[in-house]
Amino acid sequence: MDALVPRHGGRACLPAADAPHVAARGWGRCTVTGSTVLAVERACTELAGSAPAETVRVRSGPKTAVYRVRLADGRPVVVKLFAVDAAHGAVDEARLLAAVTAAGRVRVPAVIGYGPVPGLTVSALVTTDAGTSTLGDAVRAGQMPRPAALLRLALLMAAFHSLKAPARVPLAPGIGQQVSALAAHCPKQVFVRLAPALEVIAAGARLERLVWCHGDLHLENVICGGDRRLTVGEHGRPRLPDYLVDFEAATVEVPEYDLAQTLVTCDALEPSDRLFVAAAYGRPVDTRLLDAYVVFQAVRGWTYAAHREGRDRDAWAARLHLALSPQSGRTDP
Repeated sequence: MDALVPRHGGRACLPAADAPHVAARGWGRCTVTGSTVLAVERACTELAGSAPAETVRVRSGPKTAVYRVRLADGRPVVVKLFAVDAAHGAVDEARLLAAVTAAGRVRVPAVIGYGPVPGLTVSALVTTDAGTSTLGDAVRAGQMPRPAALLRLALLMAAFHSLKAPARVPLAPGIGQQVSALAAHCPKQVFVRLAPALEVIAAGARLERLVWCHGDLHLENVICGGDRRLTVGEHGRPRLPDYLVDFEAATVEVPEYDLAQTLVTCDALEPSDRLFVAAAYGRPVDTRLLDAYVVFQAVRGWTYAAHREGRDRDAWAARLHLALSPQSGRTDP
């Protein structure tokens, strides 16, 4: 299947830290061709009970591919395909979405069907289409100020961190495994600059502070709800109208791990941005640990996206520079 072919040869690899999450919005662009047509058609027919009438690619990566589909019966759905050897598959994501839905704190798309695609070595998850506009779209279109979008991300993250990771759903590798993998792929002259940050991260490890992390919460992984106003609900908690998507990177770590990934992938690396997001998060944050994780997430993203895959090199070079600059962090022991 062309959308799931490994980028580096050999076995399919994990998505990079800043995978291209959106390639098309709405209908009529980037329609799929080739072997993915059969996979999407069978997924819709078998799991949603209707053939696809129109299909648009949203994004594709080494292990997953996402398509927006209008079914023959008129329903708009999203089809997510998973490689057969993906550590996080259709069944896992369906269970995860069910757990988030049951908790009632964060909105996610409703599951229509999931399971293996007959005759093919992929599995599929079919969900309702939560919408075509992301927080990133809203910011680019001038419909939402950037600080307001960062506030939404921080509130969503705080709500997600209050949930318990569901049993029987595999987690993405934790920080220890990530550091080991990074050491094998990151240029030595860059990796050695991680040493002060890794010392802080190791010292900040506390079992009692572990939370369920989304792992890749940025502006393109949040779908704007119909009503973009924030209102106050039960117990003074904000009612969040937006939908959270893409959970392949979900893991259990300290909150600063997730916050740092958001800061890096949203280019919110100036000290004022860090303070704003940490304050909006509304839960205790260790700022020194956050700065250390910012360095780690920037180096990790640069290594996999820019150095190994050649994607977004200028953007990742700028992120790396800001993360490693002395004035932007406080990671020295």
